[in-house]
Amino acid sequence: MRVVFDIGGSVLVPDEPDIDFIKKIAYQLTKISEDHEVAVVVGGGKVAREYIKAAKTFTPNETFKDYIGIHITRANAMLLIAALGEKAYPFVVQDFRKAWEVMQVKKIPIMGGTHPGHTTDAVAALLAEYLQADLLVVVTNVDGVYDSDPRKNPNARKLAKITTQKLVEIAMQGESKAGGSGVVDALAAKFIERGKIKTIIVGKEDAIRLFDVIKGIHNGTLVVP
Repeated sequence: MRVVFDIGGSVLVPDEPDIDFIKKIAYQLTKISEDHEVAVVVGGGKVAREYIKAAKTFTPNETFKDYIGIHITRANAMLLIAALGEKAYPFVVQDFRKAWEVMQVKKIPIMGGTHPGHTTDAVAALLAEYLQADLLVVVTNVDGVYDSDPRKNPNARKLAKITTQKLVEIAMQGESKAGGSGVVDALAAKFIERGKIKTIIVGKEDAIRLFDVIKGIHNGTLVVP
């Protein structure tokens, strides 16, 4: 099976790098890669949002702020590369063709952001489409997809299984400015729908047992075409 993992930056680096969690997720990715083809995209998370917020003081330019976020995602990606050691390609991969080439030599390609206007969720969805992945696993700081934002609505209901079309509808309620923190942004959701990509969205607790997640054992949300 070919799997793309989309790991949110706030999961790896909530306020500072979560070393114990990074070790656990690196172990899981290493074990999974023994039997499956694996690629990873890492987000910027809270650190990126703080830098982007600071940049707003000096410039209204969204593209410029996107580039700040991209640099932070790549720093987070390098941290995961260090944790994976020899199992990972030693540099942050910046295009999909290179990711495919890295997988051919049995290494794990790690990507961050690529282009302004694309979140790392969108990058992961595009990578999954390009690689014709069997599964996209999104690891975020919310434990699945809800019918409304659970951080704002205490009565929000988690959805165990939805269609890609429903994911787009929910994602469209969010915003797409640099540093947005929705579970999956609208552009990524549209790519998932277009590519008919089977997707599992889980929180941090499930992330330490990714081997189970790819088998369908999780407390998150399954998204199907």
